[in-house]
Amino acid sequence: MTTAPHQIRLTQSPTLTTADPNEPNLLHELTAALTGGTAVYDFFSGDSQALQNLYETISTTDDTAWLDGYDKSGNPVKYVTQGNNYLMVSASVTDTDPIQNGTGTDYKQVGAAVVTLTTDAGTGQLVVHAIEYSGDGVGGLLITPVIKNVLVFAVKTMKNFVKSLASRTFKSAEDGYEGDDEAEETAEKDVEDAASDAGEEGAELAEGIVADFSVSLGAGAAFGVGAVLIVVMGILQLISKEMTNFVKFYNVTAEDIQFGMCIVPEGGSKQGPAAVGQTATITKVSPAKAPPGIMPSDTAIYYSNLSFINTNPLDSLGYVLEATPSGDFPGFRVSVSVPLLDPNLLYIGFTAEDCNSLWKGLTSHQVPPPPGTGTTNLTMTAQSGKYTLRIATNQVSGKSPSPLDATEGYNYQHLIVLTDGSISV
Repeated sequence: MTTAPHQIRLTQSPTLTTADPNEPNLLHELTAALTGGTAVYDFFSGDSQALQNLYETISTTDDTAWLDGYDKSGNPVKYVTQGNNYLMVSASVTDTDPIQNGTGTDYKQVGAAVVTLTTDAGTGQLVVHAIEYSGDGVGGLLITPVIKNVLVFAVKTMKNFVKSLASRTFKSAEDGYEGDDEAEETAEKDVEDAASDAGEEGAELAEGIVADFSVSLGAGAAFGVGAVLIVVMGILQLISKEMTNFVKFYNVTAEDIQFGMCIVPEGGSKQGPAAVGQTATITKVSPAKAPPGIMPSDTAIYYSNLSFINTNPLDSLGYVLEATPSGDFPGFRVSVSVPLLDPNLLYIGFTAEDCNSLWKGLTSHQVPPPPGTGTTNLTMTAQSGKYTLRIATNQVSGKSPSPLDATEGYNYQHLIVLTDGSISV
């Protein structure tokens, strides 16, 4: 990309997905899902199938699928619709000073671009990118028309990224993968190529003022939080699979929680908020990190999506999730074992026990099993002071429909909710 005196890039934010707890449908669906069984499947399949269908529309049609509109703050948006389901790209500039006065060669954040999904279950953010500016100032007289066009081109750039990524992911999945490693390598390249495709040189912000727009993935972020929702959906819909396990962790507390995949001793592909052995911040219940007008209220529940799949039909699935202690929060562990033949094993507890030791205890068929362990439980609960940890699953053995496309297979979903009384669930 050529160097222009005005550079605008959309940089992937570490912000995780959020949902609005004040929409009646969300809390109703979340409460119902914690009863286990079919309610868990319904909770996962509602948004997943809507998102899958929207991405398939995006990947197989041209720009006519994208409609133009405005959010309630008057900012431009582009969206794709199917019935009552909407995927919307929007943007907002919240700090005009760097654009007006210039930043030299330093990038300064001036706003955000957001991908939002709306279904019958409510509205939630899927992807957040920071809008960053570097270069000369445009001056006070031109700032209003410049900001208007920054928004127009930021939305267009983000839309192009989503469109290109969805198309590449579905094509790659149709072509097939030889094993877990190739699937992940291909997905990373698809993200990088989509980011490269999305930019635009010489966008006219005002008479005589042009800017270059780009998508920046950041160091090591090519397969990060924002992109994983698109990439994993495409891979898992079309890859040859025997077992899948989708997980959602909701942090319904007044404290940021460090959460991630501690170990994954069994299984193939896996995606989570951070690499295995690392954690990411799942933000406390708080205002959503998004432009004004995107979420219906100033409160959001932050959550993390995780997925596990055995690309080898002879593999079992197994993992230990961790939340690290902080302040009066004792930390917790969740361990799930999905054997090929036997019913699933499950452990939850407020503990900082070594993950490998916990896994060995869970899978060694101790009699009696470790506290908090269940082999036939659809729901389990652990308590520590003001904190309550609940988990619910759709089934503990056998076949069931996939939450992505309803095809029969060994499909498992686990909903994990941590509360401290901040919001009643």
